[in-house]
Amino acid sequence: MSAPNPASCPTIGIDLGTTNSLVAVFENGQPRTLANEFGEELTPSVVAVAEDGQLLVGRAAKDRLIVAPGSGQACFKRDMGTSAEYRFGGKSWSPIVCSAIVLGEMKRIAELHFGAVPQRAVITVPAYFHDQQRQATIEAAQIAGLGVERIINEPTAAALAYGYSNPEREMRILVFDLGGGTFDVTLLEIFEGVVEVQASTGESRLGGEDYTDALCLWLENRHQWQPQPAARGAWRQRVEVAKRQLSASESASLYLNDGLVQVTREDFREATAAIHARLRPVVARCLRDAGLQAVALDDILLVGGASRMLVVRDFIQDELKRISSLKIDPDRVVALGAAVQAGLCASDSAVADIVLTDVCPHTLGIEMSKELAYGQSEPGYFAPIIDRNTTVPVSRSKLFHTLHPQQDHIEVRVFQGEARLTRDNQKIGEISITGGLRHQPGLHRPGEVDIRFSYDMNGILEVEVTALATGKKQSHVIEQRPGCLSQREIQAAIARLQPLKLHPRDLLPNRARLERAGRVYAELVGPAREHLNAVTDQFEAALESRDSLAIKQAAAVLDSFLRGFFEHEGEAPAEPPASP
Repeated sequence: MSAPNPASCPTIGIDLGTTNSLVAVFENGQPRTLANEFGEELTPSVVAVAEDGQLLVGRAAKDRLIVAPGSGQACFKRDMGTSAEYRFGGKSWSPIVCSAIVLGEMKRIAELHFGAVPQRAVITVPAYFHDQQRQATIEAAQIAGLGVERIINEPTAAALAYGYSNPEREMRILVFDLGGGTFDVTLLEIFEGVVEVQASTGESRLGGEDYTDALCLWLENRHQWQPQPAARGAWRQRVEVAKRQLSASESASLYLNDGLVQVTREDFREATAAIHARLRPVVARCLRDAGLQAVALDDILLVGGASRMLVVRDFIQDELKRISSLKIDPDRVVALGAAVQAGLCASDSAVADIVLTDVCPHTLGIEMSKELAYGQSEPGYFAPIIDRNTTVPVSRSKLFHTLHPQQDHIEVRVFQGEARLTRDNQKIGEISITGGLRHQPGLHRPGEVDIRFSYDMNGILEVEVTALATGKKQSHVIEQRPGCLSQREIQAAIARLQPLKLHPRDLLPNRARLERAGRVYAELVGPAREHLNAVTDQFEAALESRDSLAIKQAAAVLDSFLRGFFEHEGEAPAEPPASP
């Protein structure tokens, strides 16, 4: 860990992931990711409540959730922008508040390195996130006490990191971004310092977690067995470990119903065939939108931890007849790109020659009625105003008119999607307009209105409606966002989280050790469990003594035991954490 600089903290870049999150900075002309006290750069995007009521985040929360599945929540990124609600620790939690806690942890890690609290951040989101999800992300940052400098699409961030590390090359690359819970495919061209997005598409509820769930279900069906609810967290973790092992070996072993079973790579392919059937059309659409074939690609950049799986790399090779690139760590590349974007926002001279363009991932438009027969109109048709994959920022308008000469009120319903009928698209807002619409002499049509959509680099949509007869305008960002918070609710959430101690600096490493030890204890049996119990007892006794030397020595013994266990599970061991 570098020495803190108490003077200031630069704008940070945050990859707010479904499974893991990272924080990075752009310093001395280079982006770099920051590690926590354990030397770990990946922080699990998990929130939980301990037995004593303390709020946990990150590794400690993940370990707690494995032992006590009802004690917290993971994968809440998938529910951003919805009205989902979770119940744990005797309270209700929204996806926004859970995300705010993770963002707060990223902020704290940056503070450890710089000795100053970061004020601004560039935050990444899946390219296929819609307006509600982007707004929810901004509101989570507000609760965490961070101003949002820029919202940037994850594949675009990855390409920015890739292009920055290869400044001399001109290339056309496809970014295959398969994270824990989202999937994006983006086609970009990089030339003379310009990173130009040409097409982007994806699914916001498809990722590595689905592979784990599919393998769980396949094994349960094959062996006609289901775990008890209280044991599901530990069972799913064993399947997750087996899934990782299958990228390194032809088969993996795991305990199921008190017996040892084998699962092979071919079993995994069979279990995940339906997932690959969902990946295929997304890749095809991206290439089609860009007007290219796979043979025109210079490189395929893998992004997201799930893209490491051999079954995914085999899928890419089969579909695109190309070998994918692992030149930059798929887990870190998005955060590194967010840091480069932070450098751009700060006008850092090292990135002065870089120009970034992005696209609107969805078609945006309104609902309209069509006159199918004389005097008869049918509502529910989609009228596009901004087509998908239009370069942003962009502002486009179209003229519409009322149905009747004396009509003086309209409801402008805003949708996104690609279907002809609005019922098959997603409604993202509604604006009521009253007055100035009645037919005026000299106008060709009754109640003409100009509807303008403006879409910015953060993916935020502003709608402006102008009544041509009077020039009366109404303009605002879409307000009706289910699952997002009002300003009053944001302030209430900030106040609610204020007294919660999200890992006081002197207690965080110790708390995380105990949660991890508790999770490992549940996995072990016999002498190994007894040994861990004794080592944990020694550590807890040292904590009670408040003797810093005793705590340091007991922590080293416990860390050594835990590293050995996780090396066996296939996780890279971290350096010992800083002493309390």
